[in-house]
This record gives sequence, C-alpha cells and structure tokens, in this order.
Amino acid sequence: LKILSHFTVEGMSKELIETAKEWASIDPNHLTANHVLRLVAENKIEEIKKLFNGRIGFGTAGLRAKMEPGPLGMNDLTVLQASQGLAEYCRKHIPIDGGKKPMIVVGYDHRANANFNLSSKRFAVVTKLAMEHAGIKCILLDGYVPTPLVAFSVEHLCEIHTDYTVVAGVMVTASHNPKQDAGYKVYYCDGCQIRSPIDAGIADCIGRNLKPWFDYAAALKQCENLNGALTGKLETGQLCDMYYAAIGSKLVKGRYEATSKEFDEKWKEPKVVYTAMHGVGTPYAKRAFAIFGFPNTFYHVVPAQENPDPEFPTVSFPNPEEKGALDMAMEIAEEKGFDLIFANDPDADRLAVAERSRKTGEWTSFTGDQIGTLLGKWMWDSYGKFSEKPVAMCASTVSSKMLSFIGEKDGFRMEETLTGFKWIGSRAQSLRKEGSDVIFAYEEAIGFSCGDVVSDKDGLTALG
Repeated sequence: LKILSHFTVEGMSKELIETAKEWASIDPNHLTANHVLRLVAENKIEEIKKLFNGRIGFGTAGLRAKMEPGPLGMNDLTVLQASQGLAEYCRKHIPIDGGKKPMIVVGYDHRANANFNLSSKRFAVVTKLAMEHAGIKCILLDGYVPTPLVAFSVEHLCEIHTDYTVVAGVMVTASHNPKQDAGYKVYYCDGCQIRSPIDAGIADCIGRNLKPWFDYAAALKQCENLNGALTGKLETGQLCDMYYAAIGSKLVKGRYEATSKEFDEKWKEPKVVYTAMHGVGTPYAKRAFAIFGFPNTFYHVVPAQENPDPEFPTVSFPNPEEKGALDMAMEIAEEKGFDLIFANDPDADRLAVAERSRKTGEWTSFTGDQIGTLLGKWMWDSYGKFSEKPVAMCASTVSSKMLSFIGEKDGFRMEETLTGFKWIGSRAQSLRKEGSDVIFAYEEAIGFSCGDVVSDKDGLTALG
C-alpha cells in the first residue's frame, strides 16, 4: 500500500506540474507565468497545489477570488477565458434587434496587485480585447466608476449608440471583499445581474473557450501605448449625465420635491460625515448630494478615505458593516459635532448609516433592515402615495417584514423574492411590465434601489 500510495502521489504531482507548465505557456502575463514556472523548477508541489487544485467557479456572482496565478485565482488568463466564454454566449443566445449590432459595456474599480501587474483596469482591457475580437463592440468606461453606473449603462447605452443592442455588461470589482481580491460581475442585457440558468450557460461557454483566441500578450503591450484611447471618455460623460438626470427627474422633481420642501421646514438639518471607504464613490456621491439639493456644507468627507486606494490602509476589511470600519468617520463626526455617517462600500453599490444621539453622544449603526424600512416609508410618503399606478416594493425573503405590515395598512404591495439582487431586480422589472410602479427594493445586506433608475442596488441614489 505504501508503494502504491507513493506512485499515486508521484503520478498526481507529475500531472499537476504538467498542468502548471501548460497554464504558464498560454498565460499572457509574463509575471504570473514566470512565477508558476519558478515553482515548477523548484519543485514546490504544495504551492503548486494551492494554485492549481481546481478551477475558479463562474456563477451568478460572476468570478471572485484572490489576485494570483493559476486557475483558482483572478488573473489575466482566467479573465480572458471568462470573457471569451461570455462573448460566445452573447453571440449565440442573446437576441439582437433587427439590423443592429451587439455591444457590451465594461467598467472597473481600483483593485490592484502590483507584484503581478494585475488590476481591475487590466482585466477590463482584457475583456474589451476578447469582446472586440468576437465582433462585439465594447465601450470601456473611462476611469474608476461605481458599479451602479454599469448597471445603468446596460439599459441606456443604446440611446447613445442607436445602431447597437447592449447584450451584457461587466463590472470588474471585488466590492467590499478583502484587498487581495478582484471580481468580475456580469449583467444581463436587461440591466439585472445574471441569474440561473444564464450563469450555467455562460460557464459552459467558458469551458469551451479556455485556449486564448489570439496573442493577448502582444495586444496588451500595444494597449499600454494607447493611453486613454481605449476608453470611451465621451460615452462615460454622457452616461454620467444621463444617470444623474434620471435621479433628478425620478427622485427629486414633482411630488417628491414638494414633500421634501414641506419636510425641510419641520426639521433641524443634520450634518453628515461621508466616507467612500478608500473606494470610487467620493466624486459620484458629491454629485448625488448636489442633485438632491444638499450644499457642500451639508457633508464632510473623511480625508484619509476619500480617494481610491487598493491597499485600504485605514481599515482591516473594506466593508462598512464590519466592526470598526466606521471608527475614523465617527471620530471626525464627534470633532465637528455632526450627527450622521453615510458610508458607501468601495464600489458604491451599498450604503451604511450611523447616527449619533444629540442627547447622549452614543452611536447607533443601523441594520440593513432598519435603513430599508426608513427608505421604503420615505419613498411611499413622498412619491408612492401620488402614483397613478398600483405601487409595489420588493425585498428578499430574509429581510424584515416591516414594510409588508406598512403596505397592508397604507395600500401598497410588498413582494418577497429569493435572496440576492439578481432576483430582486428581475422581479421588480417583471412587476413594472405588469403595470405596477415599483418605487423601492432592498436586501438586508445594506443594498437599496430607490425608484427605477437602475435594476440593481445603488448606494448613490440611496444617499438622498
């Protein structure tokens, strides 16, 4: 048995080494490829096992893993394989309006691993290369963008490029996950996150397209010399304007605006400390505050957390729900005598809120259910009551039932869905097609969707 075990282990090791060498031979990133070859040359079997003992799975969340070499990590090769598979799926399974051509929109955050030259931006460029090789026009949004903007763009980019049909969207982000991670989030052509069985279909296409279609290494080298020519600066500006115009027309004007003014007369305006948690949110949040009519004096941004930083130096875990994540914001609020903290997670699709008691000085960090109930009631009082359509809201089945009780009393429908915004967003769309006015949706994990600006959670529209 010992002899048999020895040969079995040795055979597995040889197979693993061959797999690693084959991987390195098609990896377009020389740093990750050379790292793998160095492990092979030094016969570091255990380290090779950690990188090659399986493959990163593609599901409704897309891809998410540590930035490192091998099929279990987020790297140039796994991203190009996913992009090739997604491109094939889009070409074969998503209908195109008559005479139009397919198009995809891609955005990215600030995640990076300098040791291996891996980053969200590089993954986004790889995605663009794969899509355009497959004959799908790709608009790569310019600069770091919040996740909600990509979801919005999937539904509205065709208003700019009228000869095209948007077949999908990709946001390269790890959201609030640890700094070592990167992610690849896919939106379906309807602007909602992919859900079953779409994810299985894409995964199947990925499995059939693991070999690079062309020399990505050479193409990436050429891209380094193009500077900003790769990105759609014009489209990015237009989409941002359209996004904030939608917020203004759907969440500020009309009845909402009138109710807001009436409410303003009765309250003492609080002061807010805002943090982007070292993410992309600050410039987008500032513009959102302006659209909602809040002056610069209304809020103060945490300076040390204002700008995108892939190291997330002031937080151990970049999730505003985590204990201690809001400590710096609380300190500043106490120094300035401010009452509230608004915190976006790093890709600005979620919103955390904390309040300081004016009497005791004690802080309360609200749960997602508490924020959701407050936002839902506000949307009903300031907008839903005046709707000419039957009003509905959506929430995941694990969320609080408080809005359901309010709805029974006040006269709006509360619809429960499976857990996750992929189901919440798609159900909200279905209800709208059936004639309902879906004014709010949320999940308990501080994800909120106010109005119908986007079909996904949005930490920016929730600010107002």
